[in-house]
Amino acid sequence: MEITQDRRDAVRDTAERMLGIIGDAPTVERLEQAKPHLMALAERAELFPAEDFPAPAGDVTDRTYLIYDNPQGAALYAITAIPGMTYRPHDHGGSWAMIAAVQGQEKHDLYLTDPAAPGKPILKDTLTCEPGTAVSLTPEGIHAIEGVGTEPLLHLHFYGTRFEDQAERTEYDLAAGKTDVFRMEAFGFIEDKR
Repeated sequence: MEITQDRRDAVRDTAERMLGIIGDAPTVERLEQAKPHLMALAERAELFPAEDFPAPAGDVTDRTYLIYDNPQGAALYAITAIPGMTYRPHDHGGSWAMIAAVQGQEKHDLYLTDPAAPGKPILKDTLTCEPGTAVSLTPEGIHAIEGVGTEPLLHLHFYGTRFEDQAERTEYDLAAGKTDVFRMEAFGFIEDKR
């Protein structure tokens, strides 16, 4: 039980510190200032043991655990996944996002919108989120995710708005040049680990 309370305290303190930095203006600069705090939490792998956050099994490629939320709607999740897990390009319905790795590697393709071709965002950069690194997105950010490497992933995903409260999220079908509305029921379920 001690590890559960230690995790709750560390998660709450980290989230509140970060939210104090980001405030109501999630600029690139503020997200960059907050990022080291999420990375420091992710470095505390002992707070996220496999028995509390098991990797998915069978046909399931990822599992989501809510570990913090607040009345203003921010939420922090621990997400486990297997290499090969993918999410096509998507936004977060106007929410900022930040991801830091406890273990494993997650490739993020980062995109910019193209006003001339709304269904075909332009690839801007590719980053690998692994222990010691983090990725952040402003509310306009678009990214695609792929679990790479050979070990299971456990990453911390922090959002200005809970998944279930994010406004209409958009997914991009790059091959067809069209967009789809992301539906929460396609996401699976979120286990409460607060």
